[in-house]
Amino acid sequence: MNPFKTLVRRAEREWTRTRNRLPAFPEIAAQLLRDFEYDLTQDQLDRWLASWLRDAANLPEQVSLHNTFGQPPITLFNNGSLVVDLYLWVAADTTIHSHGFRGAFRVLHGNSLQETYAVKGIRRIAPGVRLCDPGIPRMTLLEPGAVLRILPGTKLTHRLIHLEKPTVTLCVKTIDEPDLYQWEHYPEGLAVHRRDLGPELIKEVYFFEYLLGQDAALAQRYLRRLLGALSVVMRMTLYEALCGGALDLSENAIDHCLARIRKLHGGSAWFKRYEFPVPVHLRELQFSGCETSLQRLVAHFINGGHNLKTVGPLLFRLAGRDLSRSDVQGVVSSLMEFEPIFNCDLPLDDRAAIRELIEQPRRKIPAHLQEFGQIQRMRDFVGMFDER
Repeated sequence: MNPFKTLVRRAEREWTRTRNRLPAFPEIAAQLLRDFEYDLTQDQLDRWLASWLRDAANLPEQVSLHNTFGQPPITLFNNGSLVVDLYLWVAADTTIHSHGFRGAFRVLHGNSLQETYAVKGIRRIAPGVRLCDPGIPRMTLLEPGAVLRILPGTKLTHRLIHLEKPTVTLCVKTIDEPDLYQWEHYPEGLAVHRRDLGPELIKEVYFFEYLLGQDAALAQRYLRRLLGALSVVMRMTLYEALCGGALDLSENAIDHCLARIRKLHGGSAWFKRYEFPVPVHLRELQFSGCETSLQRLVAHFINGGHNLKTVGPLLFRLAGRDLSRSDVQGVVSSLMEFEPIFNCDLPLDDRAAIRELIEQPRRKIPAHLQEFGQIQRMRDFVGMFDER
C-alpha cells in the first residue's frame, strides 16, 4: 500500500481548485501536510521506497536528478506544475537560499536547525548577481511533525542544518513558475540567481571539449565566443556547475572554462570575494559527517559565533536536558575524533594538542596552530557556559 496515496490525491485536488490563486497555495500545502497521517518508521519507509522505485511503471518524472537537493530527492507525484517530493538528507546541508517555487514542507524523520535571514542588499553587480548582508539568523529547531510554509522569492531566505542521518522531509510545491527565481548566497556576501544550465549550453560546452582535442586554437576561439555571449549570472551558474562536478568533462576542459571565466571577471572585487575567501580549513569546522546530532549542532554554533542566550535553549532542547560546562567541553573535545573536522590533514599530535587546549583554556595556542581560528572559537564556546 502506498502511504502517500491520500496526500497525493488531496494535493492534486487542491491544486486544481487553487492554481489560479497562487499566493494562497503555501498555506494550503501546509494544511495538507499537517493533516497527513504518517506513522512509518525510518526502516519501513526505506523498505517501501525500495519496492516502489523498482516499479518503473509507477514512477512520475523525477525532479533534481543529480542529487542537488537531497541524497537523493525522490519525486512521488509530478503533473508538470505541482510536485510532491521526498528528500533524504544524509550529509549535505543547504546553503542560504530563497525559492523559485512555493508550497510547504514537513519533517518526517530526524531533526534540523532552520536559520531564517532578513537579507539586506548592498550593491547590484549585474542582473541576477548582487552583494548583500544576510544578517544574523533567527533559529528554530525542527522536529518530526514540524510543518513550514515555503514562500517564493525573497519572502523567505533560510538555511537548514540537518542534524540526524538521515533526516527526511516531505515537500508539496510548485514547479516551473517562470517569474520566480531562487537566490543562492555564498560566503563573503555574494548572491546569485539560481539558473538551470539549458541543454543547448551543455551541448556547446561538450562540443568545446571535443574541439579541444582536435584544434586547440579553434577551441579557444569557440570558448571565447560562447562565454562572451553569456550573461554574468549564467557564467556564474556554469562556474558553479564546473566546480561542483555537475558536467562529465575532462579536467583539461574544465580548467580551460574556469580560466576563461576568471579572465572575464577575475579583476573584479566581487569575484575575488567569491573565489578567494579565507580557506575553509582556517575558518570553519566541517561537521557533516559527525556521528551525533549534538556534535553537529555544537560545531555549527561554534562556526557562527553565537552567544549563549541564542544557542543555549536550542542545545538543551536537542539534548533533552540542561548541559553543564563539562558536558559541553566533552562534546567540543569529541569533535577532534572526526578526522575531516578541520578539512585538512592534522597530525595526531596536533589533534591531541587541540584537545588539551580545549580542556585547558588558559594555555597559549602554539604558534604553528594559531592560524586555525576555529581553536579559539571552540574555547570561547566552552567558556560561555561559565556564565551560567
